[in-house]
Parts: sequence; structure tokens; C-alpha cells
Amino acid sequence: MQAKSVEIYVFDLRRLLLLFCFKRSILMVRILIAIVAVIVGLFIGGTVNLGTGMLNVLIFPMPDGVSWNDSEAINEWIKDLPQSAFILVLVAHVSQAFVGGFVAALIAKRNMMCVAIAVGVLSLAAGIMNLLMIPAPSWLWVEMPLYLVAAWVAGKLVMRMRSSNSTIA
Repeated sequence: MQAKSVEIYVFDLRRLLLLFCFKRSILMVRILIAIVAVIVGLFIGGTVNLGTGMLNVLIFPMPDGVSWNDSEAINEWIKDLPQSAFILVLVAHVSQAFVGGFVAALIAKRNMMCVAIAVGVLSLAAGIMNLLMIPAPSWLWVEMPLYLVAAWVAGKLVMRMRSSNSTIA
């Protein structure tokens, strides 16, 4: 009788250990999905930012003889740009946070708002570095909180889309 209760205890311990490892592996997979969602969101958002920025270069072309490799000439060209050129820059930067946050929230089945805000925070950090390195007008600093707002709106939009889909099905 004593041996049987020990076997049951060992079996329950194994089952508990298996359950713990299984739950841990599910948690690790969810974390991995969230990380991949943020990376993909940043990549796609950055692509949208780059495309919108290149549209700005088409509207306000660089002077002849200036290449992307010459940072001093690029800085001089940016200083000479009219203020209206920076409106499209603002749109490009905020669209990076919105589109990136939207894509990240779509990829992540859980923690949609967390991954969207993570994209917004990383876009904000890149935007701060960008404005510190490039001579831009001081009013462009107004875009900084907009990164987080755009990512939040993207996350809310995906959450609303998912909740409306789940009530229909």
C-alpha cells in the first residue's frame, strides 16, 4: 500500500513538471511572437517612413552633385529646405509608428497594445536620435508624443477589429 501512494505521488510530480514545462514553453513562444511582431512592425513601418521620405525628395530634389554619402552636403540641403518640406517628414515619422504598431498588433494575437506601444517607443527613440543628428526646425519636436499616440491608435484599432470579428463569429 505504501509503494502505491509513492508511485501516485511521483506520477503527479511528473505530470506537474510536464505541465509547468509546457506552460513555460507556451509563454516562451508568446514572447517570441511578440518580439517578432515588434521587429516586423518596425521594418514595415520603417519602409513606409522611407517611402514617404523619398516622396519628399521628389518634391524637393537635392541639388546637383550632392550624394547620400556626403553628410555635410545633406545637412546643408536640409537647412535650406522650406518649412513646408518638414510637414511630409512629420507625416512620414508618425506613419512609421502607426503602420508599424498596426502590423505588430496584427501579428501578435495577445498583448496587441503592448507590441504596438513597443513599436511606438522604439520609433520615438529613433526619432529623437534623428532630430539630434539632423538640422531640423525646432517645431518638429512636436512629433515626439505623436509617435506614442499613433501607435496607441493603431493598437486600439486592431483590438476593435478583433473584438468585432469575435462577436460576429
